[in-house]
Amino acid sequence: MFRVAGLKLFSGKVYQKFCLFHSRLKMGADPEKLQFTLKTNPTTGKTEWVVENEKEHDYFTDIARSSYADMLHDHERNHLYYEAIKLAVESIHKRGEKAKVLDIGTGTGLLSMMAAKSGADAVTAIEVFTPMAEVAKTVTRQNGFTNIKILNKHSTEVTFGEDGDMKEKANIIVTELFDTELIGEGALSAYQHAHQFLMDENCIAVPHRAIMYVTIVESPTMRAWHEMKPIHIPRPGKTSVVVKPNDEMIQGPGVPAVHDIQLSQFPLNKIKTITEPVEIFDFCWGNKTISDQPKGNVITIKNCKSGNAEVVLSWWDLEMDQHAKIILSTAPYWSHPTPSCMQWRDHWMQSVYFLPNPCQCDEGGTLYLKANHDAYSLWFDLVNDEASFSGSTLHPTCDYPPRMMWSRSRLGMINDHKRNLAFVNALEKIGAEIPKQGIGLCISDFSLISLLVAQTCMTGREVVALEQSKIGHRGLINIVKHNQLKVDVVCKDATDVTTDLEGQKISLLAGEPFFTSSYLPWHDLYFWYARTELDSYLHPNCKIMPYRAHLCIAAVEFENLWKIRAPVSNVEGFDISAMDELIDSALEIKEYYEPEPHALWEYPCSLLTSPSEVMTFDFYKCVSKDAVHANGNLKINITANKVCHAVVLWMKYDLMEDISLSTGIQSNTETNESPWSMHHKQAVFFLKKPVSLQKYSQEIDEPYLEYNLTFFVKSQDGYNAGDIQMKFNVASK
Repeated sequence: MFRVAGLKLFSGKVYQKFCLFHSRLKMGADPEKLQFTLKTNPTTGKTEWVVENEKEHDYFTDIARSSYADMLHDHERNHLYYEAIKLAVESIHKRGEKAKVLDIGTGTGLLSMMAAKSGADAVTAIEVFTPMAEVAKTVTRQNGFTNIKILNKHSTEVTFGEDGDMKEKANIIVTELFDTELIGEGALSAYQHAHQFLMDENCIAVPHRAIMYVTIVESPTMRAWHEMKPIHIPRPGKTSVVVKPNDEMIQGPGVPAVHDIQLSQFPLNKIKTITEPVEIFDFCWGNKTISDQPKGNVITIKNCKSGNAEVVLSWWDLEMDQHAKIILSTAPYWSHPTPSCMQWRDHWMQSVYFLPNPCQCDEGGTLYLKANHDAYSLWFDLVNDEASFSGSTLHPTCDYPPRMMWSRSRLGMINDHKRNLAFVNALEKIGAEIPKQGIGLCISDFSLISLLVAQTCMTGREVVALEQSKIGHRGLINIVKHNQLKVDVVCKDATDVTTDLEGQKISLLAGEPFFTSSYLPWHDLYFWYARTELDSYLHPNCKIMPYRAHLCIAAVEFENLWKIRAPVSNVEGFDISAMDELIDSALEIKEYYEPEPHALWEYPCSLLTSPSEVMTFDFYKCVSKDAVHANGNLKINITANKVCHAVVLWMKYDLMEDISLSTGIQSNTETNESPWSMHHKQAVFFLKKPVSLQKYSQEIDEPYLEYNLTFFVKSQDGYNAGDIQMKFNVASK
């Protein structure tokens, strides 16, 4: 309890909430809008109170981080929709009918305004997300459209009839309900319901048709995102380090979810094409027989190239009009109909699927691909011949939870030979320095580091692996048993390991580090906090790996990613500034002052400063009592017409003095490959206003990036423990 002049005030937890509340008030928050939420801190691992504004969820999470701005920056999409809508309205009028448009998922109301501007006699727009429905009302009103009726409900809840939402059925249906997988947002169900209850018999759909394509490839790099591969690291004069997956980690369909990526950025030298692109499904959106019921067929693909058929790559085209004169394609550049002028977009990418039963294909051979879909997703398999298919099958499911615990990028990490070799080399080097008495303790989530420790520097000695998750605990135990290694897997965290040590000291503390709760790169500093909890159990000469970490930064110019933050203003002649204002106000709450994670290997950028280590964390020392500060200047390399869009942050871990692992810039990438790690997301701090460097090219004084960073080791001033307050500015001396 906390006391003042002998009076009991309130308990520690209540006092913590009071301090957080008071700090947010000092930052200008409205006291009536604040609320407390209990969350687990990803850096410290502790549960703590967080003060949030009750409006932050609606606007910050659901709008500021959405793809609305990205879609509005998609000039090709916007233009082709407008052209197709004009043709549809014209076609209905030529029939002598009134053009009655139904727009499902209207968003900002853009497509509805296009329909009204094109001469539609009536427009009904549906938007289920309340904040966006309000935006649509504002945008349409500001553009002078009073004949657009906006309904804030799901399309399947819209009623027809004299007392219903729609008095007449529509004869033009306009939608943009598509995601990377085409049907993942429920397009099939929405169209099926609309045709059954809301549309005329001979209606026109915009878009008119969608065609899905696939190509089968051999790609060990992609396959490494799907299943654990055996680890085999030879050691001269010693037994090789070997870790084999147990059957459950490799058999069956694995994680069935689609993996969507910017396929145009994936290195072509890591893909061997087995088949040419082939059509697998054709959805005619204007057909009243469209159905969300599961469907499947077998596609015969002849004249294949030799190789291991193991991965399916997919994309789709939209025929916007009834005569297929207006085509929108989401194909990667190497299969795109107009690669020289293709539109960049992040809301539609390409899909990667993993065949459960890969097979070796001979040159000129034939493959039989079984393609299936349900209302929301697709899946594939290879069969012996067309007769092997007997109708649609159920979506495959993974019945082994530990396998699902490893994400695609995590599997890539686990299967990275260079990364595993770095761990083994580092463990080999520190082996002679480890005290003879004591145990090895490994801290990382569902990690194989303990199996490497048991075969290198701690052979024949006791090795303990801490697992916070019951699923990870189960998975690691099974891998340890399968490899017949001496590792004790304990389902506890660092604060509760006393009885398991049985009075022994820790002579080696090892980690990757990797933790599933991490959202930003420095969240893996949980290793530092765990090491601090274990301080009294460490041998005086305990070796720690990694022994040090660095926060690294670099200023960048993005080729395209900047568009997700750029204002839209005007789209095809329509004023969308109300949307800009809403996003700006949402970002102002929080996002302008915080970074967000992005896998930068998918998003080309140019470095404007040299990568620099700006903050260091020594794991041989406990977490400091005071915040860690870093400030300084980085020289900007001036190039004409360059723009500074953001600052990228990542972590670098020193396993040994000469062995390091980076979660950002890699030192050993091949020519023409992205320098960014494919296993990690980097933190991107977008500048509120991008800075053009052109003006500095005429000045004598060179520009520099000014940075001021504070890592909070404990909650204070409105920040949680593990947060980094960051300020960046471009200036000249």
